[in-house]
Amino acid sequence: MQENRLRTYLEFQVSQILISGNVLFAQVLSYSPSLITWGRTLFAASLLGFVLWFRKRPFFFPNKKENWISFFLGMLLAFHWVTFFASAQEATIAVAVLTLFTHPVWTVLLEPLFFPSKIRSLDLGLAILVLFGMWILVPSFDLENKYLLGVGLGLTSSWAMAFRNILTKKYLSGHGSTQVMFHQTAVTCLVLSPILFFEDLFHSPKDWGLVVLLGLFFTAVGHTFYIKSVFKMKVKTAGLLSTVQPVYSAILAWAILHEVPRKEEFIGGALILFAAALESFRYRKKTE
Repeated sequence: MQENRLRTYLEFQVSQILISGNVLFAQVLSYSPSLITWGRTLFAASLLGFVLWFRKRPFFFPNKKENWISFFLGMLLAFHWVTFFASAQEATIAVAVLTLFTHPVWTVLLEPLFFPSKIRSLDLGLAILVLFGMWILVPSFDLENKYLLGVGLGLTSSWAMAFRNILTKKYLSGHGSTQVMFHQTAVTCLVLSPILFFEDLFHSPKDWGLVVLLGLFFTAVGHTFYIKSVFKMKVKTAGLLSTVQPVYSAILAWAILHEVPRKEEFIGGALILFAAALESFRYRKKTE
């Protein structure tokens, strides 16, 4: 039992390292968030579909209800990714990633509506701490402030992520993570396809190569590991544990893009990471 919990924990951390690189592509690819998301899901769905075909697994779920639920969740995933990339383009990578990790707040509030789980005072305390960290990120609440717009988009993306994670676990946790991610990335690609009527495709082989890398490695592999881990732990635990991801993203942004976080991002990030560390300790001490 302890070995399985350790394996789940390590798989989850691997998924966070992979996913943390996603947001960098919002800066290195000078295209709209919708087009980037369409491209990443095109290649992610292709890889995951090949894996299902090779393993002789079904592409769709056994009943119509699950397929319709998954279709809705794919639309929610599209909304989450587009607003997340828009947040990074409007503000900075650090603002986008840190703001996204208010999703533990949404998770703590939403999870009792779908699972027999009570809101505990410590959960609310951690959620408030994360929110306070988000408040520090915005230097001024001026409507023309790019950080305010970036934070607003990040908060919207955060809500979509939490809602999608909860519903995925509630309705689709009996299926394989590869099948779940194939279905949702395929739907995301489909619903974003009309963008091709309004925008040109990626211009150079380098851009195509970056989109392929984003779709295959950072999306298909990273998010499949993430879904697999979420199925084995409480959603709010996964949400709070994943707040370590801004550290990985900040290191990559500094090393690759030379983007140095502002002092507000250091302070706000420290509060968020404290919540993550505390939840990590709680996860390892209790039985899920």
